[in-house]
Amino acid sequence: MTESWPAVVLALAAALSQAFGTVMRHRPAGRRDLGDGGRFGVLTSTYWWTGMGISAAGFAFQGAALAFGSLILVQTLTVLSLTFALPLGAWFTGRRVTKTELFWGHVLAGCVAILVVYGRPTGGEMHPPWHEWVIACGVGAVAVGALVRVAYCRVRGDRALLLGVAGGTAFAYVALFIKGVADRFALGGLSEVATTGELYGLVGSAVVALTLQQMSFSAGAVHQAVPASTVTTPVVALLLGFAVLDERFAVDGAQLLILALTVVMMAVATVLLSRKEVGTEAAQPE
Repeated sequence: MTESWPAVVLALAAALSQAFGTVMRHRPAGRRDLGDGGRFGVLTSTYWWTGMGISAAGFAFQGAALAFGSLILVQTLTVLSLTFALPLGAWFTGRRVTKTELFWGHVLAGCVAILVVYGRPTGGEMHPPWHEWVIACGVGAVAVGALVRVAYCRVRGDRALLLGVAGGTAFAYVALFIKGVADRFALGGLSEVATTGELYGLVGSAVVALTLQQMSFSAGAVHQAVPASTVTTPVVALLLGFAVLDERFAVDGAQLLILALTVVMMAVATVLLSRKEVGTEAAQPE
């Protein structure tokens, strides 16, 4: 995996930056010194703007990582942002990390290690045929549209969950297009990026993903929306890496079953940790 070490380092930097940025943005929510700005009072917070800047740096690191490594490798590693957020969040809020959080944080880190070290994801096609992009985007559009439609046909209690899954799916396409843009830039610089479709796909998918994320939050059940989105993104990105970029794990046969079980366990740990992140402000030590 020598050729992937730059991708590993940059993906870990992206995960750490996103964790730090998230903690910084959430810090003002628990403060009482924001004045009477209402829901927009956060925009006056230095912490919030600093967090936005750090999160933006995280996306830049992610894009750089995708220029060196596969979509599967990078998206798997960026899930560690939840693990990194545990000590950072505890430090900022002045509380101790609970035993439950530590356990699931270790489980998540272990799952990522298995997928990366044991699975050894390999790169695929840098520039898949255009019809594969069209098919993948068509399937994604139908899936997201169906989720949104069902979300507004069902009772309100399920709406945040379904919209969270839709948003997570859209964010997986954002990662796919970031990978495409990074590969195009490595090939021919800005002129290559500007004259191909990946850049415009990235802009469109980012708008859709952010809109769906806000819709899921507005549905009220943030404790459902955030875990649904967080766990959907890496799983869908893994499928897109297989289907569009022809990326693979360097194992086969019964070994793939181990990786499948690892992905399931990673999903469980991700859901539980992201629920903690959007739960009560100060979880009591266990």
